[in-house]
Amino acid sequence: MADTYTHKDLAGLCGVSETTIKSYRRKFPGFIPVMTKGKPIRFKPEAGQVCLKIRDCFAKGMSVNETYKVLKENFKEEPSARRRSAPAQGAAAQPASAPAGVSADYLEKFFATAGQMMQGMAGLATAQARSEQRLRKVEAALEKLVEIETENKALFARLLDRDQAGPAPEAEPVAEPAVAPTPAPEQRVRARKIVNVRGEDGGVDSYALEQDNAGPSMEHPSDAFLNTPIVIRNDQGEFLGVPGRLALSGFVAILTRDAEETGSVRTFWTRQEDAWVFTMDAPDGNSHALHFVSTTTPRGNLVVLLEHLDLNGSRTSPQFLQEFFRQVKDKA
Repeated sequence: MADTYTHKDLAGLCGVSETTIKSYRRKFPGFIPVMTKGKPIRFKPEAGQVCLKIRDCFAKGMSVNETYKVLKENFKEEPSARRRSAPAQGAAAQPASAPAGVSADYLEKFFATAGQMMQGMAGLATAQARSEQRLRKVEAALEKLVEIETENKALFARLLDRDQAGPAPEAEPVAEPAVAPTPAPEQRVRARKIVNVRGEDGGVDSYALEQDNAGPSMEHPSDAFLNTPIVIRNDQGEFLGVPGRLALSGFVAILTRDAEETGSVRTFWTRQEDAWVFTMDAPDGNSHALHFVSTTTPRGNLVVLLEHLDLNGSRTSPQFLQEFFRQVKDKA
């Protein structure tokens, strides 16, 4: 136990603020003995136990009058401090003698209860003001959400119009005359190799080895479709995208870049009902077919959904698809 205490020491001992300790002194001046009146004011050692007892009484919900009685039973009150506080106590006790038949204890409890009610009303008013501030913030946020929702719907309508109008002219090269005497000029050739053959007479003949099959269809999604953010659904049906709202074109570029690092890969788009299918045929014979469809999120945002993945003609599991999507997303 310290020899003397300051307001700060008592506050640290009781775990309360210095202002609370000062209020203890005003309420019970005779029980908190002062050692010196210099700055800072220092109190006698027994002041620590008194402040702890006052704190415990108030924590139990006891009134000032009830706490005073507890202090009176456990500690010595200095008469000089009691005389200094007598006028204030007398002023407070005067109303008790005014009404006939009303005890002083009853009036003290009445005024204590009234004070608590006033404090409660003040706290209620403060809470109401804070609630109104929060409500105004919520209303402002809702107005912003409505504004964003309206903008998203307008953007979705424009993109939908472009998506519907875009594929029409691109579909023309697909139809070719059945009696065409020569291969289609749009043939895809992924590799070309020159071979030199030396004859018996010493001459050299050169041959070009090229792909001579007809190649895949020349169908291709519209720019609006390719520039739409790509997402996937998790097991709970939630939409998961890529940070930065990676577009389908960027997603396909990552796939093509990684595939070409392992060798020559043939890639092409095809249309299957309402889905666009991006196929990658690797030299080792493995084929990946990614199925993309256009859809909207619950918030009305237009997105491209990676619906499923076929590996060598067989559909993979949702877990395989999610892991595949995660690996590509990590490379974005």
